[in-house]
Amino acid sequence: MPDTPHITVHPVTAKGGRPVTAHTHGTDAPLGTAYGLHDVVEFARRAGLHDPESLVEQESPMIVWTGGGPDTWA
Repeated sequence: MPDTPHITVHPVTAKGGRPVTAHTHGTDAPLGTAYGLHDVVEFARRAGLHDPESLVEQESPMIVWTGGGPDTWA
């Protein structure tokens, strides 16, 4: 099975944000900590995903939400 690039938004930390990583070529790289959807969109844009706004709005498989969906924030 081929390695599918995607962004993972991890559960909320004790400090209130959600770590975000990019998975590509079999490795995960940290992108930063998101405090809202705008941050996730910006990280996805920086990672090179096309049309990141629609990916977040449509809950695309290119963005994996763990520990809660796009409505789960501190």
